[in-house]
Amino acid sequence: MTRRRLLFVLGIACAVVLFAGGLALAAFQPIAATDNVYTGGSGGPTPTYTMDQGERPTFLNGGANQHNATARQNGPDGKALFLTPTLNGGQQGSVDGTQYLTAGTYQFFCTIHPTEMQATLVVTSNGTPQARPSSSIQVTRRSVAQTIKKGLKVKMTPTTTIAGVTLTAKLGKAAIGKKTTTLNAGLNAPVVKLSKAGKSKLRGKSTAKVSVTADIPFGSPVTGKVKLT
Repeated sequence: MTRRRLLFVLGIACAVVLFAGGLALAAFQPIAATDNVYTGGSGGPTPTYTMDQGERPTFLNGGANQHNATARQNGPDGKALFLTPTLNGGQQGSVDGTQYLTAGTYQFFCTIHPTEMQATLVVTSNGTPQARPSSSIQVTRRSVAQTIKKGLKVKMTPTTTIAGVTLTAKLGKAAIGKKTTTLNAGLNAPVVKLSKAGKSKLRGKSTAKVSVTADIPFGSPVTGKVKLT
């Protein structure tokens, strides 16, 4: 191969790499805001932003007022499918929950300026969405007296670390205890201590059927049940 032809081939290869890289970069559009409008996307007053599956866009508040980006659709946990914290002017953060989205179109808005700030997030078919957080749950059997004294011990085995998991213990429909914790990957054994009112509800009972529900952020809740004797 002549030197001229070699340079030509290398030039074509570099152009292809740069073009492909440009396409990859074009798929990711940071979300920005000023007062009181979303910026950085395409499509005018209600802009559209594009990302690949598995990504988490950056949200930058370039205005003076507080803003956020919150999905209109709820996820399996009953809360916003994706969202950001409410940020002060000059702050930035990631949009949490988008890493679990499959290809599709999703509407979002600012909860502080719901009529002025509305936008659309388009997730392409490129990439792979992350698996939603999940865990098994088992309530360890204890006596009524032990439960009143020490609380309900729960075994959970998530595959990844999950922050902000809320465990709610119930006797029938009445809440008798609550705990918010972070679960690490692997076996966890959190204890849900009973409230004063919860202890009162159990006192005097020889047996009781109780449950513990784990509300997992961006994942489906799971419930374990046990009969105390």
